[in-house]
Amino acid sequence: MKKYDFALSWSGNIKEFFIRSLQAACKKEQLSFFWICDDNVKEVFKKLDQGQIKISALLDTEATYNKKGDIYSRICYAIKDAGGAVINDPDRTKAAIDKSITHYELIDAGVTVPYTLVVRNWEPNSFKLADDDRKQLGVPFVIKPALGYGQLGVIRDAHGSVREIAKARNYDRGDNFLLQEKIVPVYLRGKRAWFRVFNVFDTIIPCWWDDHLNRYEHIAYEDFNRYRLFPLAKVVSKIASLTRMAWFSTEVAIDKKFGRSRFIAIDYVNDQCDMTAVSETPSGVPDPVVEYTTQSIVESASDWINNKDTKKKYTIWLKNANIEIRGLGSSPSLLKQIFPKTVPRVSRHNKLLDMFGQSKKVF
Repeated sequence: MKKYDFALSWSGNIKEFFIRSLQAACKKEQLSFFWICDDNVKEVFKKLDQGQIKISALLDTEATYNKKGDIYSRICYAIKDAGGAVINDPDRTKAAIDKSITHYELIDAGVTVPYTLVVRNWEPNSFKLADDDRKQLGVPFVIKPALGYGQLGVIRDAHGSVREIAKARNYDRGDNFLLQEKIVPVYLRGKRAWFRVFNVFDTIIPCWWDDHLNRYEHIAYEDFNRYRLFPLAKVVSKIASLTRMAWFSTEVAIDKKFGRSRFIAIDYVNDQCDMTAVSETPSGVPDPVVEYTTQSIVESASDWINNKDTKKKYTIWLKNANIEIRGLGSSPSLLKQIFPKTVPRVSRHNKLLDMFGQSKKVF
């Protein structure tokens, strides 16, 4: 049997910066690296199914769990069923990425979300908004599929016609969809207060995200303090605690709709983060963020493979500093909880505290 320590499912065959960084991190950790792509995916699945190869840890960027017979999804389950670790775990991912599920879980957890109506897939095309719902949503509002990705099926400036709703549903008529209040962020010294925040195991990485121009900027310590952006970390740590997802991103915006600042979770859980680097495209993630992410993922996989304790306190990684904040608790040992190597056991979560303590700057 051929054994691999760390595998990546990535459909293309171009070695982008993200892949090169993963390979470099694996070399540093002395882990063997295996690339699963469209060219070999069927053969890999066959060999996994027949027990000819074994993969200890898989980083999945391709599985589509709501697509029947998806080969990358089958590989995730084959590795999990053989005792390997999948980042992110397929069963937890299926629930976490469904916005019609996570919407209510976030409300219960005290996370502020846009006013939203969840419309089920069996409701007729003649669905009409009640006057009170239209007033709460405002005009225009956003229509998005519950399981959508890559902006597919999203209508940003809907006014409530049946035609608009039907158009959004045509992306996947078996999917639920959300009618959501359109958030208008405040400006902070000329920047839209819109953020994309990454959760990478025990690290939170906040970035400015211009949702109009699709541009990233890693947040610096001075801006993080000046604009009191600590709630970004609180939102993301709550999502991680609820979903037990190890690696994801979410969008958070700040508005003042009711005369006070609100940190609003917009796009709840993006499990397969687009890590194309800014050196490759203007809309890409800053190269240092990509590199830091790959190192964190591989180090966590290495800890799991070598049976090391991965339970650590959360840190926030900024452009020029690391911050430790009391009140976030310790990050869940997601790999240990999801992928026990022996007999399954009930795991415990540290309860997140509601209040932040003082932060300290660590260079």
